[in-house]
Amino acid sequence: MLENMQRWKSDVFHSTRLKLGEGLCWHPEKKNYLFVDIKGKLMGTIDPVTAEVKTMQLDKMVGKVVPSLNGKLLLASEGCLEEFDPETGNRSILVDIESEKPDNRCNDGAVDARGRFWFGTMNKEAIPKEGALYCFDGTLKKVITETSISNGICWSANQDKMYYIDSFDRNIRVFDFDLDKGEVSNEQVVIELAEPGELADGMCMDEEGMLWVAIWGGACVNRYNPANGKLIGKVLVAAKNVTSCAFGGVDGKQLLISTAADGLTADELEKFPDSGSLFIARPGVGGLPSNSFKFLLNQTNQI
Repeated sequence: MLENMQRWKSDVFHSTRLKLGEGLCWHPEKKNYLFVDIKGKLMGTIDPVTAEVKTMQLDKMVGKVVPSLNGKLLLASEGCLEEFDPETGNRSILVDIESEKPDNRCNDGAVDARGRFWFGTMNKEAIPKEGALYCFDGTLKKVITETSISNGICWSANQDKMYYIDSFDRNIRVFDFDLDKGEVSNEQVVIELAEPGELADGMCMDEEGMLWVAIWGGACVNRYNPANGKLIGKVLVAAKNVTSCAFGGVDGKQLLISTAADGLTADELEKFPDSGSLFIARPGVGGLPSNSFKFLLNQTNQI
């Protein structure tokens, strides 16, 4: 570990016991964070100032929730993408996802600067190579096949690079990104995880072009320089399995961090009693602006 590497401490922002807290996202219109508990079948919001949490129980696992410009939310659910209306509680199916693979579910995702939703699928038991990465802009397009645990997605400030994590590969990849066409090319590995037992999970980018990566099994969020692949910073988190991170807050410099309690032993839970909580850090840098989903189909299948 580098002696001059920056380190920050995180604090518990909301004490809870999420089974698989995930999918953090800043809502630029509502000025709050969105999150999910995938295995707890829960989605919620948290106020960046008061830490007030509002949750809603769901009937299926949801891997990611992102805002839409029409005031609704887009849900990456088991077997479909759905639109959710917070005012009425109505949910409408936008498109079916992998109906031929009932043992798969949607996982992490993100919205690009044109409003397209990029998301991955995975096997519920994490069987390798059963998932894929998709892009949805009103039409569903498969981008990468045979992924295992599709996770963090983010873009460079000038939108010419897309960064992507497939957790089992224990690395971070970068693609040349065509914003107008919504296409990726020229895949390269830019970061390799060094510590055994650690996996890269959710990810976001800051205003200086550095990547912030939630480390499953590492009790931290790592800050990497994608230009040289070096680990340059670390946020310490009092939970072993760190799952996602997102910049937001009044000044955009608040880093919210989600964690998971599921799968930990009694000894691990005793060592990390705040596992499953939401944490907060202020590393002194802000994140890139969040995007909202913009392309919607006409929905008729309300559930």
